[in-house]
Amino acid sequence: TSEPQPTGITQFISKRPLNVRLEAEAKDRDGKVVSVSPGEALWHLGPRVQVTLSPLEAQIKSLTEKGKAPAAPAVGWGLIDTGAHTTCVDRTAAENVKLAIVDTGPMISATHDNEIVPIFSGRVHVEGVSRHVDMHRAYGAKLHPQGLIALIGRDLLASCVLVYNGLDGSFSLSI
Repeated sequence: TSEPQPTGITQFISKRPLNVRLEAEAKDRDGKVVSVSPGEALWHLGPRVQVTLSPLEAQIKSLTEKGKAPAAPAVGWGLIDTGAHTTCVDRTAAENVKLAIVDTGPMISATHDNEIVPIFSGRVHVEGVSRHVDMHRAYGAKLHPQGLIALIGRDLLASCVLVYNGLDGSFSLSI
């Protein structure tokens, strides 16, 4: 396309937590860094939020009782994905944080056709929200190449209010 493609979020513009309007930069055809409108940023990058992945309290307690220290939480980008039936976590991040594997199951998506993947339980915290959400069946996927550690699917969105304003380049999320 003739328009610059955003490559990453440079900052959030927000007056209240989780009322987000994106700013981004991109390189034009000449390689010059240019600002991208919030609408373009939201269109290309999607509604992303900072998330922290960690084990459930029971998992942390179990590790502590065994004399083992829990791993440090993973912090990164989570993409709000209304097309995802179930929340997914980056498999490597989940393993590094030592999220419990509770099952395996088939991953079916635009890029996966019945690939059997681990299913994790753990906790996701969205930055700026005072409460966390426990995930009991988050599918392990390869999300790191997309700069993500989580896809927030409809299973978690079922308890949220999401407002996506493409014209303004903003979105709001309430849990």
